[in-house]
Amino acid sequence: MPHVGSWVDGRWVNEGDPRAAPKRPVASDPTLDQSKSRRGFTIPFRVEFSIYTGLVLIALAMRLYDLGGRAVHHDESLHGYFAYQIFNGSGYDHNPLMHGMFLFHSIATSFFLVGDSDFSLRLPMALFGTGLVLVPLLLKPRIGQFGALAAGVMLAFSPSILYYSRFARNDIFMAVFTLALVGVMWRYIDERKNRWLYIGAGLVAIGFATKETQYIVIALLGAFLITQVWKELRDWLYARRSLAEFSPEASFLVLLAALSLPLLAAGVAVFQGVLGVTLAAEDGTPGVPTGSPNGAGWNVAIGISAAFIAASLAAGWYWNKRVFLGAFAVFAIVFVLLFSNFGSNPGGIGSGAWQSLGYWIAQHDVARGNQPWYYYFTISSIYEFMPFAVATGAAMYYGFKSGLRPWIFIALIAGAMLVLANDSLSFQKGIVQGAEQDVLNYVGQLALLTVYGSAIALTLVIRTNKFNKFLFFWTVGTFIAYTHAGEKMPWLIVNIAVPAVILAASTLNDIVMSIDWRNAWRNRAGLTIVGVPVFYLMLWKIVFHDLGEGAGQFAAAWAILAVLGLLLLGLQVLGSRIGRSQALGIVGLLTVVIMFGFTFRAGWIASFENGDIPVEMLVYTQTSPDIHNLAKEIEQTANLTGDRYEIKLAIDIRDAYSWPWQWYLRRYNEVSFSDHTSDAVEVADDRLIAVINANNQATAITKMPDGFSEGRKLVHRWWFPERYRDVTPKTFFDTLLDRNRWEGSVDYFLYRKLSNPLGTIDSYVYFSDEVPLVPAK
Repeated sequence: MPHVGSWVDGRWVNEGDPRAAPKRPVASDPTLDQSKSRRGFTIPFRVEFSIYTGLVLIALAMRLYDLGGRAVHHDESLHGYFAYQIFNGSGYDHNPLMHGMFLFHSIATSFFLVGDSDFSLRLPMALFGTGLVLVPLLLKPRIGQFGALAAGVMLAFSPSILYYSRFARNDIFMAVFTLALVGVMWRYIDERKNRWLYIGAGLVAIGFATKETQYIVIALLGAFLITQVWKELRDWLYARRSLAEFSPEASFLVLLAALSLPLLAAGVAVFQGVLGVTLAAEDGTPGVPTGSPNGAGWNVAIGISAAFIAASLAAGWYWNKRVFLGAFAVFAIVFVLLFSNFGSNPGGIGSGAWQSLGYWIAQHDVARGNQPWYYYFTISSIYEFMPFAVATGAAMYYGFKSGLRPWIFIALIAGAMLVLANDSLSFQKGIVQGAEQDVLNYVGQLALLTVYGSAIALTLVIRTNKFNKFLFFWTVGTFIAYTHAGEKMPWLIVNIAVPAVILAASTLNDIVMSIDWRNAWRNRAGLTIVGVPVFYLMLWKIVFHDLGEGAGQFAAAWAILAVLGLLLLGLQVLGSRIGRSQALGIVGLLTVVIMFGFTFRAGWIASFENGDIPVEMLVYTQTSPDIHNLAKEIEQTANLTGDRYEIKLAIDIRDAYSWPWQWYLRRYNEVSFSDHTSDAVEVADDRLIAVINANNQATAITKMPDGFSEGRKLVHRWWFPERYRDVTPKTFFDTLLDRNRWEGSVDYFLYRKLSNPLGTIDSYVYFSDEVPLVPAK
């Protein structure tokens, strides 16, 4: 039976909640504050529709503009090349190295509709990134009308989300599917309509068919639901309650568990050492795909999978067999069709069900990217500072309102962090991937668990409503999960940013709906539009600028402090007229507007000025524009010679140089891909263009056929100088307390100035004298 409720303060409130039936104001009571009924505002539907239409068009324009102009990244070239194989009929089967099949089918569809190009390679991501701004509407009953709109704006202009909406990777798909699943979960909890369960089943399946980060999503949603329904689970275990009597929260938990359970079978591989069989082969195991069973492990894997499937079906059957069978059918159809390549590769179903998780269990200790634990703190402070600042402010607000318990967990976190900062106490030498490294000892592991556990518990003890607790839990849990994961990459910040954006949007809605805007305007609150920026400008001057010496310094400092004092006095006066909380709320909203300006600038620069230049931390080991331009030059040369796709080319593949050339040269039929490290490998006489790794250039000159031009040096890949890896607690606090050290951080934040050169790996291109001259780009 659907829940009954009503709209209160811009949110849906269930029947039974005290907010759903506020007491009728008593006119004779002079102390009754009736201003609350005038707080906030409602946007008329036509205006709201127009705003969303404009927002979608702006988001689409930002994502489509010059979409094919950036050099194709190494990973993009892999995705594009294998999607091209599907498009031209050669086929591609599931490989967990490149995650799920949804990406490849979506790109292949794009090629089918508009042709294969750098533009169409990224088109599905651009469209999904645009659609993402509308997904918060699912949560509109919970985060309010203004909150949904604020979330859409932040998702449209988020620097990381904008950049990776223009990048051929899975992460923007996962942002859409994850946020949609969260919205569907809360819609079902509020309305208990079965359609949300069927939609949720499809989202769970398509998430697993997109990327393995779906395991993190399901784990976090499931963990939160367990904290809410543990009493029901206890009663079920003691046979006091049947599955059919579960609440909406518990029912959705059963659905998530039953659908995901068969795909968790490979998780048993973490115990393969104890079992003495190979359930998830390590990387480099001869003749065995990484993450796959081997030998007797196959029989064990099949038995475990069968048991997990049986448990899944039994749980669903006893919960609600009619609904579960429908949801399971939706899940199975989506999962089977995508992983089996719509029937052409039945084996993909097995690799998707087992190897997806098995591969990443085997890869965890590899820690690709080799980033420090604070990596996401660093990158989020550069690009996603606005939602995280608002979320942090909300956490502080609720923390101060919640009594002693939050402070106990904060103290535990601080103490455990101090233990972890002590290398001699928390670390010991160990062998990881064949190399000696510092690894956590038992004390360090206990301290780390204390940090994680206390941070999660903190989100559950704050005094706020259940939905806000979920948003804090989701945001903190996601941050912890990706921080702990072995692989840390900049594109994963998309997954971390989404929950922070929704939490920030909900917080902004609460602030907006708490203010009596008419009363505030009558009391000159509009002056804060000038006062707040001036206040921050004065702070900037006094903190970051040299005020001179002697009398000039004194005068400048006095003037700035006087202005600050007057502005604070004005805030005090405003607070006395409209209430301190409302005055601070208006200041907070204007602060967010200022941060939005910096956010817009960061996103614009990253996406449209430095899109393939790694002065941005978002740009990771990026193909240089030199390669992008050389690909165009090769095309021009092929047309000039009349050879077109039959032009003879030689590509040195040392250091994985075949990528992105496999993508750029996908239509060319006479390309020789060879590793020129060996003295026995020479450029054939009939080649017209040769691209040689710079590390092989010295020997390549002696083996180059007669009649070739002098080589032209190109940057093949380049990367951000990762000096932040060396930061220690002492370095961090010394920098924080010494204003003279702030300049470098501020220059990078504002102007992307680096004190160290970019890392590069280069190549040389040689043209045969038979080629007509082509101007270098």
